[in-house]
Amino acid sequence: MSSEVPGVLVMGIADTKGPELKFLIELVKRAGGRPIFMELTVSGKPVGWADISIEDVAREAGITAEELSKITREKAAEYIVAGGIKIARKLYEEGKIKSAIAFGGSLGTSIASRIMRALPYGVGKFMLSTMASGDVRPYIDIKDLAMWYPLAEKGINVVTAKILAAAAGAAVGAAKAPEPGVVLKPLIGYTMFGTTTPCVKTVSEYFEQKGYDSMILHAVGTGGRSLEELIRDGFIAAVADITTHELTDLVCGGVLSAGPERLTAAGEKGIPQVVSTGGADMINFGPRVEVKGKKSLVTEREFEVEEAEGLPGRRIHVHHPMVTVIGTLPIEARRLAQEMAVRLNKSKGPTALVVPMRGWSAYDIREPSLELGWAGPGSGPFWASHPEKPEWSLRSVAFVDELSKHLDLSKENLDLIVCDKHINEKDFGLLIARILDDMLAGRWKKGAYFTEFWTLSLNDFKKLNLTPP
Repeated sequence: MSSEVPGVLVMGIADTKGPELKFLIELVKRAGGRPIFMELTVSGKPVGWADISIEDVAREAGITAEELSKITREKAAEYIVAGGIKIARKLYEEGKIKSAIAFGGSLGTSIASRIMRALPYGVGKFMLSTMASGDVRPYIDIKDLAMWYPLAEKGINVVTAKILAAAAGAAVGAAKAPEPGVVLKPLIGYTMFGTTTPCVKTVSEYFEQKGYDSMILHAVGTGGRSLEELIRDGFIAAVADITTHELTDLVCGGVLSAGPERLTAAGEKGIPQVVSTGGADMINFGPRVEVKGKKSLVTEREFEVEEAEGLPGRRIHVHHPMVTVIGTLPIEARRLAQEMAVRLNKSKGPTALVVPMRGWSAYDIREPSLELGWAGPGSGPFWASHPEKPEWSLRSVAFVDELSKHLDLSKENLDLIVCDKHINEKDFGLLIARILDDMLAGRWKKGAYFTEFWTLSLNDFKKLNLTPP
């Protein structure tokens, strides 16, 4: 433990919970911390004893405390969150706080948790809230925030005093926590689904043998958002963004979208990234019954109707009782290509998009292969062959054809590699690893990866003159 007296940011709506917050501040002091109290008072009336008054918070949000007092609580809360985030980040960046703790009911929890989520991963975040006994996902979101149930929203007694004391001790303990004490290796971010595991395993093991650490995120919406956040916070040195189906859910209306910011952070930060189409052959929903009546945002038609019509690749498959997946159509693959191109065209660092033409997941495969994740019988549920080149899928041909119209390959930092492989084949994973390794070593060069007989440039692809689906 560090011997310094660390700063702890304490927050709450002070005009309604003043006694409880003053008690919490005192407990932080007794535990060995230096409390800095920021009031989140939505009435706009300062209590007069806060280290950071509501006037200070409002000013950071571009409004006055008096103006806060004249708008609804809901609107005032948004300004307080905006101002509070700026102040909390500044305090952390200046080394004045090492952790944060707040006490509140539903409104206070909504405000304080959003402010704490703006602090980096690894900074202790503790939310004492009566909302902690229910669904806490809206408050925690994708950050390392601890919800602590105080039993009561008001009052200090023999029970609540002990609870607040324990929480204060935890916040100070987190602020005094020692450094991990391990050799910190460069961290590579990966995105994975169960149906792309062999590929991610190949790439991650390659880099672990070279001394890198792995952050393998389950690409279920929160995983993709976490990756973007980790990149922006500076934790990630490079990305093997193998499993990008969250963009498919975004454009098609599935439930595992990671939002419009997906596939943007690496490009903005300029870190090396190799991107592929893992899992983009599917749209995700919950139990099978939830698919009924649902429509693709691209075709604007019901999935069940399109499956009944026998559209190539449009199958509804129960992954397990809680997850149902639906194969994407070529037209949806085209929409995905447009979205990817918009994002990758903005990349500032070395970027390669590597497309496996023989399938994008274990469910998108022509023949059974235990090694590649599909036991059969027959082809995977989402497989649809291109009639002129049956070893390639319809969606992959449509995807690359659409990329040719939108991907800016005049950029020296952006490359497209078309591969005559399935995504889970070892050679494909090793190619991704080699490209990313070259990027990290500063020896990457656009166009240098067409030596294998199974890799093609966009010009090679066009020479095949395949009928676009």
